[in-house]
Order: sequence, then C-alpha cells, then structure tokens
Amino acid sequence: MNNEITNNSAAGTADREEARRLLDESPDIVFEERLRLEIDEEAAGFWMKFTAEWGGALYLLDETNKKRYEHGLLDEESYEWARRCYRLGLIGLSELYDRLKAWTEEENRDERFLYAMNSIDCFLVPGYLDDYSRVHEAGADLCRHWIGEIRERLSSQAPIEEAVAAIHTMASEYIKRMHLYAAG
Repeated sequence: MNNEITNNSAAGTADREEARRLLDESPDIVFEERLRLEIDEEAAGFWMKFTAEWGGALYLLDETNKKRYEHGLLDEESYEWARRCYRLGLIGLSELYDRLKAWTEEENRDERFLYAMNSIDCFLVPGYLDDYSRVHEAGADLCRHWIGEIRERLSSQAPIEEAVAAIHTMASEYIKRMHLYAAG
C-alpha cells in the first residue's frame, strides 16, 4: 500500500510538472475547447436561470471571502485561490448567459446552442451544478443530467478518472500561477 501511495504521489508530481511546462509555453491552453454540449431551446431556460443565479452566488461568495480575509479568518493563499476561482467562474457563467440570451433572441437561430467548454469550465461547472442541485431541488435532475453529459464527453477522450484528473491538474496549476501568466 505504501508503494502505491508513493507511486501515485510521484505520478501526481510528474503531472503537475507537465502541466506547468505546458502552461509556461502557452497559458491560454486552459481556454481551448475541451468539449461541446448541445443545448436545445427548452434546456436554454434552465442554463440561463442557473448561470444568472449561480453567477450572483459567486459574486456574493467573492465579497464574503474578501471580508473573511480582511478579518484574518483566511490566510492569503486560501483567499487568493477562492478569489480566482470565484472570478473565473463568474466570468465564464456571465459569458455563457450573454451568449445564450443572444441565441434565444435570434430569429433564425440554429436548432441547438453549442456550449464549447474549456478546461476551466470543465473544472468549475460540474461542481457548480452539483451545488446548485442542492439549493434548487426542482432542478436537481437537470443538474445531474448535465453533469452526466459533461462526464460522458470527457470519457470519450480518455477514461473518466484520467480525464477528470488531467483537467483538475491543468486548471489548478493555472489558477495557482495565473498571476505569473498575467505578468508575462
């Protein structure tokens, strides 16, 4: 068992180093499309409600996080991590809302809206949907459906555990080091 833990730890370190190398070469790699979800008109209503409400929740969480940090209840590393996640999530959800709204208002629109998800979206959105399902029981089945759709599309690229781990590693490394990429 100890050997298994050591091997997993070594693999995790190697994965993080590879993610850093790729990000150092091109930090925008996290914003490249990883998968597409097809959203029909009926589902668009759910997604617009979800993005609007959860975007508002992220804004409030960011403000609460700031106050907790100012009162010494959070260390700087925890504060920065949460702040970056909240803001990246808010940006992504706001963009999705705006694009969906424009799509629903088009006269001659495509039958389905294509939501191109990048690594950051794949990292954050399933967790947001899971949290949202606990707050809005009426939408819980839809949340589970869309989490399943995301997982299914990821599993078509690699075994699901590997795909999720790769996204987690890449997105986490980007979020931890995004201040370096912004300066560079």
